[in-house]
Amino acid sequence: MLTDKSTIEAIKKSRKQITILFSDIEHSTRHWERRGDVDARMLLDRHNRLLFPVIRKFRGKIIKTLGDAIMASFNKPENAVKAGIAIQQRLSAERDKDKYFSLRTRIGIHTGKGIVEYDDIFGDVVNVAAKVESSAEANQILITHSTRARISSDEFQLTTSNELNLTGKRKTIALYSCNWQEHKNLISNIKADSIMPLLRSQKMELITYVATSLMAVFFIYQYYLRFLLADAGFSFSWFQNTTYIPSDYPVILLLQTLTLSGFAIYLFRTDFISRAMLRVLSGIFGAGLALLLFATFNHYTDLPFKKRWYEPLYESSNLFVEVLQNNTQLNMQASKKSPIISILPKGEIFIYINSKTENGLRWDQVKISNTETGWIPRKIRAAFGVAEEQLTRTNKFYFRYYDLYGLIIVIIAFIWGYMSYRIRPS
Repeated sequence: MLTDKSTIEAIKKSRKQITILFSDIEHSTRHWERRGDVDARMLLDRHNRLLFPVIRKFRGKIIKTLGDAIMASFNKPENAVKAGIAIQQRLSAERDKDKYFSLRTRIGIHTGKGIVEYDDIFGDVVNVAAKVESSAEANQILITHSTRARISSDEFQLTTSNELNLTGKRKTIALYSCNWQEHKNLISNIKADSIMPLLRSQKMELITYVATSLMAVFFIYQYYLRFLLADAGFSFSWFQNTTYIPSDYPVILLLQTLTLSGFAIYLFRTDFISRAMLRVLSGIFGAGLALLLFATFNHYTDLPFKKRWYEPLYESSNLFVEVLQNNTQLNMQASKKSPIISILPKGEIFIYINSKTENGLRWDQVKISNTETGWIPRKIRAAFGVAEEQLTRTNKFYFRYYDLYGLIIVIIAFIWGYMSYRIRPS
């Protein structure tokens, strides 16, 4: 056998009763021929943005779009019929409002057993629903007897239609036409939205946007924000007990990885995203990329106007002690014999309080919480077989002219990314 018993059992368990709705545009080829590829594609996009909110309103799931057709599934047959009525009402209202909007659809609805997977449905229920839709006329909703038997006869106005003969089936399928024109208005609180379908390639592009943006956010925090927050008096002792201004790369990288993974999972579990979010992500990506490029340019370029370029606009009110080597000790007192509070990683930043020399070794007193302090040695003294090694450095934070220029470039890049992003329909 090509399939083992466990797979067969899994497929059997995935079968459940479901209602399938197919909607297809009548004479779609004529629209493409008359309007041209671009206008016809935008008309189809408008059609989808009108219909997708209707399907979601009635708890339907859009399984796929097949050219000009939409396949959706519903757990309750009455919701599928209501969605079909609302679709026709929505398109009718749009035609009344815009004389250039001439789309008409056929809708077929069938209820039966199907193999329900996460992102698709298989089985006879799908085939029958598709045949029912193709049997309908423009602006018509056809439902099968299977669906008719599971909905309230008082809620919907149904009339008997032609029977459907399917190849391979001995019995014909009774069809009913739904008189949606006489049904109460179902679209009064449903608005066309800016939801766009996403291709896998577009999802990967958005993940790249977010990854670049997270790198930029880390850069901003590491080189600017934490110093400004410290100057403003914010304490980070809730984040890590031994640091006043956290900069542990593993922790930051873990948070960024979790954020990126969560966004990727969200993207791959959804097939639609709002245009506004697309534009914002594009703007953030443009800003992040501009920031990283500007920082690289500033770091590796020897400019002739350095004096003006590096002139400070803002000077921090605090001195900061930066750890330069991994495994640097933070002690309770300015002594090697003092109890160790923590072993520090490279890049840790503390607010400087005081300094003193003990046995020829300089120690810096730093703030580790609102009430606690600690001591860090400035260097390792040279000894037999051991070279002198600088452990920390003390300096102020400066916001310079080049930082201001970089900020302006980042803002312009965000605006450019937001305004220039073009939606590419899937």
